[in-house]
Amino acid sequence: MVKIRLRFKTRNPVPLRGRLIALLLATLLIILPLHVSANQFLFDMDAITDLGSLAVKLQDTRAMVSKSIAEQLSNDTQWLLVGYDGISKPSPDLQKALISDLNQLIQTSSLYDAQLFADIQLSKQTQALIAQNPKDGNALVRLNRSLLADAYPYELASPSAQQNFQHSKGIEACRENLRQIKLALENYRTSNANSDPQWLSRFSPQYLKKDVLLCPADPTAGKPGVLTQGAADPRLPCSYLYEFRAPERMTQEILQAQEGDMIPIVRCEHHLLNLSVSGKIYRNGPQRTIYTSNKTELSALSDFVRALRIQSGDDFLITQKGREQLKQTTEKLIIKQLVPKMLSSFEKEIYSQLEAQLGKKLLKTPMGMDILKQASAQINAAIEEKLLLQLQTQLGAEFFQTQEGEDIRQQLSALMSP
Repeated sequence: MVKIRLRFKTRNPVPLRGRLIALLLATLLIILPLHVSANQFLFDMDAITDLGSLAVKLQDTRAMVSKSIAEQLSNDTQWLLVGYDGISKPSPDLQKALISDLNQLIQTSSLYDAQLFADIQLSKQTQALIAQNPKDGNALVRLNRSLLADAYPYELASPSAQQNFQHSKGIEACRENLRQIKLALENYRTSNANSDPQWLSRFSPQYLKKDVLLCPADPTAGKPGVLTQGAADPRLPCSYLYEFRAPERMTQEILQAQEGDMIPIVRCEHHLLNLSVSGKIYRNGPQRTIYTSNKTELSALSDFVRALRIQSGDDFLITQKGREQLKQTTEKLIIKQLVPKMLSSFEKEIYSQLEAQLGKKLLKTPMGMDILKQASAQINAAIEEKLLLQLQTQLGAEFFQTQEGEDIRQQLSALMSP
């Protein structure tokens, strides 16, 4: 073995050759990290941790970030996204195309826009990179990669932090369960006039085996009461949260009318997986509140009434003070928040459908505007009836026999008049 001895002489000057070697080493130490960092923030096969969920979210262009990104993808990649059904295993071609396009995207210009990322909690690292406002180079790539990791935390690995695998154990088996539930749902609808079951247990044994209702990551094996109040399936142990269960059906139907078929019909809280009404599987995430929560203003009102009963008792609700509290909360959540949002959504949808059927020019004529007004009136009347029934269920029919209840009824009717 060759022994190398290093001898330092402080008194004698370093020979020219030694100084050149030292300078060369120092230069290499500077150049090499720069060369490595040029590619370390780009995406590779391992960087996309949930390709299926990412593809579904990029399809859901109502999410502002997803819409912006999807519009910047190549035509070939967009066609691959259109062809993905949202539930099967994505193709290798889709993975390669997304990696290529995302790498091109993060090297071009900053993805940050305050409005696009308003609903996304940005990490401290991302906020620091935004403050630097990089225009190009490695700093720009790192910023964009961090922004995407914050927007899709379960779909894309962070460029610097260790990936969180907390919700990964048994996830593929859980996905298969959700696929089986989707198939059972389709068969059930075919046999039951396109209606949904009251509970997931109705699928068993005709449409699926009862074991499919148990998530492999559920330590309680579907024990009732594990999920949320009133959500436990009454017939069979079930690990999955069925959002269209009997007590919540009307609320979810109203939410679906607002948000479309991307809202979850089944959730796995153990893997943060959602099966949408349209049969697509995606992870929870910060892009849209609906990816994480199915809460509506009606749900919030129900929670308020329940809390009021627990705190003050049922008798309090029939007192003057109790009725005033119910009225104020209903005005805030339903009259001022839910109804205007619903009307705006329905107005756009009705206009879009009539425009497709009649054409933009005809729709702007007096006859077209009259058709639009009639269609809006019919839709609004149907929604008003549904809302009133739901409010009577939550607040009690007796409430609407009082002055406070009549005030709510009149305000609702006034808003629903086109």
